[in-house]
Amino acid sequence: MHSLMCTEWISNQGLEMQGLWSRRVFQKFLCTSLTPQDNVFSTRFHYMIKREGGAFDTCKVRLVVQGQHMKRKGAAGVNDDDDAFSPVPAASNFRTIRSLTTQLDMFTDHVDIFQAFVQGDLLPEDGHNGNVYISSPLGYEVDFRCIYRFLMPLYSMPSAARAWHTTMSAFLERASCETVGFEKSMWQVVIDCHRILFGVHIDDFVTA
Repeated sequence: MHSLMCTEWISNQGLEMQGLWSRRVFQKFLCTSLTPQDNVFSTRFHYMIKREGGAFDTCKVRLVVQGQHMKRKGAAGVNDDDDAFSPVPAASNFRTIRSLTTQLDMFTDHVDIFQAFVQGDLLPEDGHNGNVYISSPLGYEVDFRCIYRFLMPLYSMPSAARAWHTTMSAFLERASCETVGFEKSMWQVVIDCHRILFGVHIDDFVTA
């Protein structure tokens, strides 16, 4: 069992990096092009065992940036991050959706977006002059002449959830969806005379 899990950790780590490269999350950048105000952050792999109903499901691996070293606006030094707030719906609104689906016998589903954060757009305030840099991920090719510049947010960046919410909201608005009342994470859309409701908690969707 131990050897099988080790094999799965290594395999899923490779899949994580493959997904990040295919999405063009970062690109090589010459160290000589950095300015004294630019910071280069380290990364690490985060390993987590996911369970379904208490039983083992899969070994999940994510590459995360050491976001705890990014300074918020107002702190001394370079402002690496500005706005980390991302709205989430109240639990009562999710319960309202479930109540409606029960009363009206509606179909409901749950969707978890794969690698959601790295599908967002960097916020203008991220990094110095909009640039965030990392060193080579541990265990992968090291070129001491180069570092990597983010083209999209990475997990553990303080602004990653906010960037994802901003990008997702813009996409939903282009698809003729609109928010419900004052909630910024509860959406509705009418398609062929059918009203579709969905609540969004970061990268988890509940639809009805």
